[in-house]
Amino acid sequence: MKKTILLLIASLTFGVAQAQERVLNRGIINHRDGDGETAPTYDNSGFGVKGGLMYNTLRGDGTDGIQGLKSAANWHAGFYSQFSLGRIFSVQPEILYSRKESKMDNGSMRFDYIEIPVMGVFNFTDNVSLHAGPQAGVLMAVEENGKEIDKSQFNSFDFGGAAGLEARLSIFRLGARYYLSLANLAETEDAADATYRAFDNIKAGNFQVYVGVGF
Repeated sequence: MKKTILLLIASLTFGVAQAQERVLNRGIINHRDGDGETAPTYDNSGFGVKGGLMYNTLRGDGTDGIQGLKSAANWHAGFYSQFSLGRIFSVQPEILYSRKESKMDNGSMRFDYIEIPVMGVFNFTDNVSLHAGPQAGVLMAVEENGKEIDKSQFNSFDFGGAAGLEARLSIFRLGARYYLSLANLAETEDAADATYRAFDNIKAGNFQVYVGVGF
């Protein structure tokens, strides 16, 4: 898993570097290669930044052990690079910093991740596309009621799948996506706190809305 994440980071970094070189040499490319006459015109390649709100949800048998559990909103932000494989399909790796928060009767829990989605992008039209693909994440920090706690009892890695829709206008993007985790949040069988033990049988999901700017 670590090797896979490092490889994806390297690929994303290379893509951003290549796109930056094209911007410096040719000006803003607005996700467009070719002139539409002597070469094909594609609107699905480039790089950019994105960010927005994230509404975290929890599911699983462990949710019954947490009093007053409810969804909470926080933020995510990062970079993407898009590689065109034709007029209607491209691959879009991303690197994001995500804060996932849940509320409960006795306070709140927050999980910070570095996440790497790798989306397959299918263009319905020139301006609307479907995104779907796998996602992996590395746990960076855990906070309880605003105070950082030991994260060793929680799973270091997260993985799952994401899908959503995106609309594009010029260099701007507006999208919505749902991520479904397939990993339990924690490995805390020996924890004295019953709330922590409940996370052994809880998986996360989140609904994201975001805006982006591409170059």
